Amino acid sequence: MNGKDIVMVATAVALSACEAEPRLVYAPSTEPEVELLVRATANDVAVGEPVVLHAVRRNRGEWKRVERKDLAREQCWVRRPPPTDEEEVADNVRWEVRPPTGARFNTAFRPDHTREVVFSEAGTFTVESRSTIWCRPDKAARGQPIRIVVRKNQGQETTGR
Repeated sequence: MNGKDIVMVATAVALSACEAEPRLVYAPSTEPEVELLVRATANDVAVGEPVVLHAVRRNRGEWKRVERKDLAREQCWVRRPPPTDEEEVADNVRWEVRPPTGARFNTAFRPDHTREVVFSEAGTFTVESRSTIWCRPDKAARGQPIRIVVRKNQGQETTGR
């Protein structure tokens, strides 16, 4: 096999790996909305004690099946409508902590799809969550903020928060 043959084979393999744009797709027929329900396994912990965060996402809105060619180029579409209820999506939600120092998220894959956070200093922290909304890049769903009080361990100095 010469260099030209290798390039042709590589190109054919690459093109076959690309999935063609589907003929039938789903486009929103009403404004998509998302409700994000979040909770923590504890709201009062000691420094270094892990807190497991949970999130449930409820997708609302109507989707209609249409021919892709009938949509405007910039119109949003999906291959399948989003699931109505997603029972555990904490690993697919953006989490932020205020104040931003003293908290560390474990981002390793967890089979239960939860997210774990550990606080390295005492104080009162607010954990906030945010999720994207299908076909609404300008908006985000937000869960209720979670307040977590982190106590110092015995023998540890207080940080003054």
